[in-house]
Amino acid sequence: MEYDVFEKIVDESRKKYPILFALEQDEIPSREQIEVFEIKQNIVLSEKYRKVLLQFGGGYFGYANIYSLDSKSDFYLLHHNKRPIEHALYIADNGCGDRYILQVENKTCLEQVFYFEHDTGIVHHTNYADILEYLVEVGLKATI
Repeated sequence: MEYDVFEKIVDESRKKYPILFALEQDEIPSREQIEVFEIKQNIVLSEKYRKVLLQFGGGYFGYANIYSLDSKSDFYLLHHNKRPIEHALYIADNGCGDRYILQVENKTCLEQVFYFEHDTGIVHHTNYADILEYLVEVGLKATI
C-alpha cells in the first residue's frame, strides 16, 4: 500500500471514529533516534515501518498495536525482541501471545508481514504486504 493511500484511510477513519485514536500512543521518535536504534541493533527497519514510527510513534492504533522505540512503554520494541535481531523483528501482537513479524534478510527488515503462533512456533504468511496493510486491516477493521 502506498503511504498516501494509508494516510487518507487513517484520516477518514479518524473523522468517523475518533475514539479509536484517543487510546494511548507512544512517543514519536526523531529520525536520529531511529538511526541510533538501527546502529545499536545492527538492523535497518523497513521504510514503511519507519514512516509509521515517525508519524504515530507506536502503541495503540485502533484495534491493533505497534511496537515503538519509546523505552518507557509496554510496546517498546526491545521488550518484545529480547534476542539479537537476526531473522525476524516482532512489530506487534494480537494480545494473546501471537506476534506479527517482519523477516530480516542481510540485516534489513522486509516489508511483508508474517504471523508467528507462540504456542506452535509456526510462522504463517499473511495477506499483509506491509505494515500499512496490517494497520488498516487489523487496526481499522470496523471503520473501512
